[in-house]
Amino acid sequence: MSSTLDRVALALAPGSPYRGLAMAAAMLVVLLLVHKATRRRLAAYLERQGSKPENAAAFLRSYTAVWKLIIAVVVLASASGSFAMLGLTVGFLATILGWALQVPIRGLAAWVMLVLKRPFRVGDRITVADVTGDVVDIQLNHILLNQVGGTVQGEERSGRGIYVPNAVLFGQEIVNYNYFATRDAGAGTSKFILDEVLVRLTLGSDYDLATTLCLEAARAAVGELIGETDQEPFTRVEFLPWGILIRLRYKSGPSRRQEVSSRVTERVWQAFRAHAGQVAFATPISVASLEPTPGSALPPMAEAPPRP
Repeated sequence: MSSTLDRVALALAPGSPYRGLAMAAAMLVVLLLVHKATRRRLAAYLERQGSKPENAAAFLRSYTAVWKLIIAVVVLASASGSFAMLGLTVGFLATILGWALQVPIRGLAAWVMLVLKRPFRVGDRITVADVTGDVVDIQLNHILLNQVGGTVQGEERSGRGIYVPNAVLFGQEIVNYNYFATRDAGAGTSKFILDEVLVRLTLGSDYDLATTLCLEAARAAVGELIGETDQEPFTRVEFLPWGILIRLRYKSGPSRRQEVSSRVTERVWQAFRAHAGQVAFATPISVASLEPTPGSALPPMAEAPPRP
């Protein structure tokens, strides 16, 4: 063993005619071993995380291709027999790869982030890059969303598929409506989201009756969900110049949000109509008047020019 190490040391010594060949062979062996070990660990980790086989295979192919390029350049630079040249070559290669493959590398890095952090999964409703939709597929470079809204203002699926590049995920906020529904995130979390219906009430209305009618309407509309939610419907109230604003709040499922709010609105309307003499909807209005100050007069109204 010592004799082998001595030969390697002699081959790598300055002035040795075999220095370049020995450095190239040593770097080739080291890089191949590192690539093999890291690739095996990556493949095992992706399998444990339940990544789609085609995505994992595509990622490993890209990983291997990059390693082959690195190995080829480093081995050729090592053949010069100069450690300084080797260092410069590696630094130059890293700079060129980082500049030329910036967007693809960001996309791959974002996919790795999705595998590690799992901010969303297939089936979750998310908002990213100003697009809201249900995740249909998570691919190596894109995520496919079934758009929500888009053609209409609402929470229904439009049926349009939207590809969002993974590279934009690093610079965008990701809102996941189903995050706590699919994960055991501990106490205080719920698979439902908070929603509200605004009820504008006149100052002359019976406030106690109005709030009772609103709460009964919400309980009737979301009755099948109350047993699963962690919160009963409730109200928050504030004064406005034209009356009282009642914020009727309740929990509903992300994908049924507009359906439930529509049912709540209908029941509030029906309840208020049944008690028309006691409660009334307010109409926001504003009044403006022009009054001359002492010693001045209002400017005359401009007359329209005569038609030719």
